[in-house]
Amino acid sequence: MTNPSFMNRALIAIALIAALGTAAGAAGAPPAPASCIANVAHPIATHVTALDPIARGAIVRLRVTATSAVGVEGAEIRMTSTGGAENRGPSIVTLGSLVPGRMAQGVFTVAIPQTGGRQYLQFQVTGKGLQGRLTRGACYNALPDGPASNGRAVVTPQGARVVEFAARRIDR
Repeated sequence: MTNPSFMNRALIAIALIAALGTAAGAAGAPPAPASCIANVAHPIATHVTALDPIARGAIVRLRVTATSAVGVEGAEIRMTSTGGAENRGPSIVTLGSLVPGRMAQGVFTVAIPQTGGRQYLQFQVTGKGLQGRLTRGACYNALPDGPASNGRAVVTPQGARVVEFAARRIDR
């Protein structure tokens, strides 16, 4: 006859060896591949449009529009740089509240100099969201003489005809 206490200890030892073996096999297994599928977008969208032709010595109005995917309080648009143009209007436009899906806008006026190159105008749309202060930038590259090259006509994969220009660094 076998001793029941010996059998219990033997079964416990076998179970422990099996458990350790399984844990060791799991620890030696390669980890599952990591993947990132995040799609992060800023809740505020901005756009700058010239309302007048860009020319040397011209007075140009620029419309800055803002929309938001979330509610924003105390929103404003601030012109942060004229890029060498002369500001002829307000440098801040108060928008109040940005309601999701609704557009708000402000109009800024600058005088393009008689001489010189481009004016790189910069704007910021700011306001208070649920998680704190939100700021989104916008810019407009005012070229009084137009692009330095004529570009080349191309057709996009979607079938649209556009004029393509070579990109290069612009130092001031």
